[in-house]
Formats: sequence, C-alpha cells, structure tokens
Amino acid sequence: MKTKFIIFFMFVSFIALAQNGNKNIDQALKLIDNRENASYFEVTKDMFQMLSDTRDISPEFKEYISKLHKLKMIQPTGEKQRELGEEFYKIILANTNLSEYTRLMTQRDQHSKLSFYKKEGKNENEFLLLSNNMIIYITGTLDLKSIHEFEQVIKIAGNALGM
Repeated sequence: MKTKFIIFFMFVSFIALAQNGNKNIDQALKLIDNRENASYFEVTKDMFQMLSDTRDISPEFKEYISKLHKLKMIQPTGEKQRELGEEFYKIILANTNLSEYTRLMTQRDQHSKLSFYKKEGKNENEFLLLSNNMIIYITGTLDLKSIHEFEQVIKIAGNALGM
C-alpha cells in the first residue's frame, strides 16, 4: 500500500511540475515590471481612447488605435542585458499559463529566443511577444491580420521607450 501511495504521489508531483504556471500574463509581468534593471512601459485603454479622439491623426490610425485596450512592454536594461533578458524570458514561461494560447511563431538561435502567442477571446484578443530582448503584451479587439498592424504597435511601443 505504501508503495502505491509513493508512486501515486510521485506521479502527481511530476504532472504538476510539467504544467505551465498558474498566473495570467498580467500577474506574471508583475513579477518583473518593478525591477530597477527593467524598463517598463504601459498604455491603458483610457489613453488609447484619448489618442483616438485626437484630431491630428489619420482616420485609419484612429480606427486602429481605438481597437487597442492595453499595451505593456518590458525590456532588460543595464550591463547584463542578455542574462537578464534570459531570466525574464524564463520567469514568464515558468509562471504563465499559456495553455489557452496558440503559439504563432518561435525563433531560436545562439543569442536570441522569440515566441509569439495569441489568445482569441469573446471581447478581446491577447497577443504576447516573448523574447530575451523584450516582452510585449497587447490586448484589444484587433486581430493583427497583417504584419503592418503589428508593426504599428511595435512602433508605438518603441517610440515610447526611445528606441
């Protein structure tokens, strides 16, 4: 009986370790967003609404910006950016439950890792670009059907971080 219990306990422990983390992306980002060696940028739905109400932007950009609900971006800073970026990457993967997300793209080489995830929802879609150089999390009613739309989001985030 003891042997069966030990085997059962080991099996349950193994299954628990094999699963993704139990946090949503916002909760996982909170683990690293306030570190002093991280550059953090966030835009809320209210700010996107204010931007879409601006008269000086094109109608296409106004329509696009009104579809955004949240943009969060974290980038490692300081002398050990590569090691820190790798740490951030691992923290997000270890703590985030990505089981409901579809991985759209993965790229790895000697120096970089990049994964792009999407989760379609009833009221909004979520996108996570996770790399060892930066993490970008986007929510909204947008679909990012074209690479051009994604480039616009990256441009907004890049301008905010002075890139």
